Amino acid sequence: MGWISDKISESGFGQGSSLIICVNILTGYTDTLYKMLAQLSGSSVSWWPYVLAVLGVFTIVTMWAVVVTESFRKIKLQYYGFKLASATREDSPITEVEPYLPFNINPAGMQPVLTTSYFLAFPSLIASVFGSRLWEHVRDILNPDTSRGADPWVYYMIYAFCVFIFNIIDIANVPKEIADYLNKMGARVPNIKPGKATVDFLTKIQASTRFWGGVLLSLLATTSVLLDRYLRSINEGFPIGFTSILIIVGSIIELRRSYQAYNVMPSLAKALQRYGL
Repeated sequence: MGWISDKISESGFGQGSSLIICVNILTGYTDTLYKMLAQLSGSSVSWWPYVLAVLGVFTIVTMWAVVVTESFRKIKLQYYGFKLASATREDSPITEVEPYLPFNINPAGMQPVLTTSYFLAFPSLIASVFGSRLWEHVRDILNPDTSRGADPWVYYMIYAFCVFIFNIIDIANVPKEIADYLNKMGARVPNIKPGKATVDFLTKIQASTRFWGGVLLSLLATTSVLLDRYLRSINEGFPIGFTSILIIVGSIIELRRSYQAYNVMPSLAKALQRYGL
């Protein structure tokens, strides 16, 4: 599976591991939906309101996930000694899009949700391997279903906080790299001096966008966990989870971006050949 995952990633069509997880989840959903419909059709109770309510909530969560994943803030760019063709003449029929720099509010996609799930499951893994009482106590505290567990609201606050932190963490110095790239291509942010001023400005923009992206993603992920818990309480063994929906949405959006970039490559190559580059 690792080899297949690496080959998918090398082909340029998204992250191989995420796509494999997405396919496994969708395969399980097919069997689950078939069994659920068979069970509901054999029941004497009207099940249409229940199904419509679940589908409605799934639709809202999916739309929310798309908004969180796709939203970004535009930062206008200005090139040295260069004007748009539409700006040279007032009667020019050419319409061009002004160049801008997009700052995604959630550049990591649904990765913070996966990282938080693994992080909160880590004490349980350590306790099962080493049998330490300390880690067993930590595991019980992080499980609101146990008698020694913390109150549910404490667990959900920890979960939301972890998702928020993992979303705003920036391992690479992205603003510095962007500022250097803008200088090389002869572009700058209007009314902002090149160099350190641009880096500081982009750092503030990135911090702001990631902050609000972290807030929206943590609310979305926590709401999904609450809905999963509620559905399993009224229907024991309910395998379809809203958290897995977030993973599916993130994987599909990433695959769509890769496909669009792949389709642009031939026309980009032709344009470069036309200008002798």
